[in-house]
Amino acid sequence: MPCLGQPIGRSIGHPTPRGFTVVELLTTIGAIVLLVAIVIHAATAVRRGADRAEESAAARSLGVAWSAYATDHRGAILPGYADGFRARNVDGEWIDTQTVPVAARRWPLRLAPYLGHDFASFYAGADADRLAELADAPTDEALYAVSAYPSFGLNSVFVGGDENHGGFSPIFEQTFGRFYATRLSTVRHPERLVVFASSRTDEAAPGTTGEIREGFFRVLPPRWATPLWAEVYDADAPASAGFLSPRHRVQGEDVAIVTTVDGGVETATVEELRDMRRWSDQATSEDWAMQPQ
Repeated sequence: MPCLGQPIGRSIGHPTPRGFTVVELLTTIGAIVLLVAIVIHAATAVRRGADRAEESAAARSLGVAWSAYATDHRGAILPGYADGFRARNVDGEWIDTQTVPVAARRWPLRLAPYLGHDFASFYAGADADRLAELADAPTDEALYAVSAYPSFGLNSVFVGGDENHGGFSPIFEQTFGRFYATRLSTVRHPERLVVFASSRTDEAAPGTTGEIREGFFRVLPPRWATPLWAEVYDADAPASAGFLSPRHRVQGEDVAIVTTVDGGVETATVEELRDMRRWSDQATSEDWAMQPQ
């Protein structure tokens, strides 16, 4: 006779197996999705942190090489973009005999010997994969790409000189004076003056636009004789912030990596870099612009 309250047909101590309810299944799936999202977010943060650290190290190497160039040239600062300068490759051959002469006008190929011709400093972090692509490209194409699209741009308008922005021009010098730094000894604020910065462009060729790509040899200041930056930064228009690239994220803000004359490496937002005192050693205010003498 079964015990009172025990259903007939069931043995005591052996309950019938029961499956998951819909609520339990949904809860389990939700927990798994949440865990996967957390893992992906953590992995992404780690990867971004590694890219930022690698790019910061490359920026520091560029700063050291840039200073070494000046030391080797009796204090003269590396020109950013200028005709009449030549560069050699790792074999000691003149580069402008192998590729279009414009490549030697840009600073990367003239700075390369001070980096042991190791282009890793030009393509750091997320751009490092480009080195493998360049290794398989013809020499002239590879050298042109290195000269035009390194991960960092040089503040050539006010540091070293840029012939596309009045540098090395007697007329501009008569009008504005020597508005760009040409010697280390003349720089009054090496701790804040930007030399290199993370860059990006949509210039596929002179006068043309194309797909946005990280890396460009030049970064322009917010102002020159006229404003060069848009009032509002547009991530889809690199020129809106002078080809600066705030491609890193730190504490919820998009930042660029910059190198200063004294060799310091830091991160800064686009808004922080609107201060002209970061770009020109002659600037006396955030909204300073060149004025005729």
